[in-house]
Amino acid sequence: MKFKINPLFFALVLALILLGQALNFMWTLVALILHEAAHAAMARLRGFQVKQVVLLPYGAMMSLGESFDPVSAVLIGLAGPAMNGLLALVLLGLWWLYPAIYPITIPFLYANVSLCAFNLLPAYPLDGARVTLGLSKNKLKAIKGLQAAGVVLSLAFFALFIASCFYSINISLGVIAVFLFYGAAFGTRDEMYISVLDSASKNLELGVEERRVRISSKAPIARLYHHVSASSETVFEVVGEGGEVKELSEEGLKALALKFRLSSSVGDALEGKAKVLYVRKKSKEARDFKSK
Repeated sequence: MKFKINPLFFALVLALILLGQALNFMWTLVALILHEAAHAAMARLRGFQVKQVVLLPYGAMMSLGESFDPVSAVLIGLAGPAMNGLLALVLLGLWWLYPAIYPITIPFLYANVSLCAFNLLPAYPLDGARVTLGLSKNKLKAIKGLQAAGVVLSLAFFALFIASCFYSINISLGVIAVFLFYGAAFGTRDEMYISVLDSASKNLELGVEERRVRISSKAPIARLYHHVSASSETVFEVVGEGGEVKELSEEGLKALALKFRLSSSVGDALEGKAKVLYVRKKSKEARDFKSK
């Protein structure tokens, strides 16, 4: 996994230090790390592994090339803001129990609330864009709209930055404006997540081990993903209630994950008894009958 720090992050650090807000920076950094950890955890649960982490002022920049299924796109996109929202609620509860920590931790509340609200905006390169794409039927049209929204939002923040120069200058607004404009206009060519079942995720330079994992047919499909990694090629031995064993390759697991819910048991999926993830289109005969 690669770890990168965008120059805009250093700009934010410098701005906060110059303004005497080192404590704010530390709490913001903690909120950012937990935000990205939530994205990574949800991605892993949905069968993706983190390819790289790019630390940015207000989260990680979204890639145009990520091949998420719609459900994964929504869940992964919401995971980061949801973590920040949860942290804010937990902190409010702690204030009620331990009022003395209020002066020290109030920047942490502001950091979490701002990260949650800001990243939910439907504009590139924010998490709201990933959610919107997951819900969109026309992705090409949605991408263009989200990029345009990102540019407009960046101009709005830049206008706020200019206005702040006449009162109490807020450098953070300028950093956000640059961050949004860069992400919306240029994006990133590097995918941040890659399916653990894709051949490209296998680290052949270090060697890939062939191994077998025996697992109950009652286990959910998502559980099998925890046994898949870049350093191994796994064959699953799915054991039924009667002791019968069925083999399932990683390619077979990928096919099941695309067709069925990840919460479905692998045994039901193999027998075709699990619920299908997406509603199938009506047959031509049904459409013709409805039109008459």
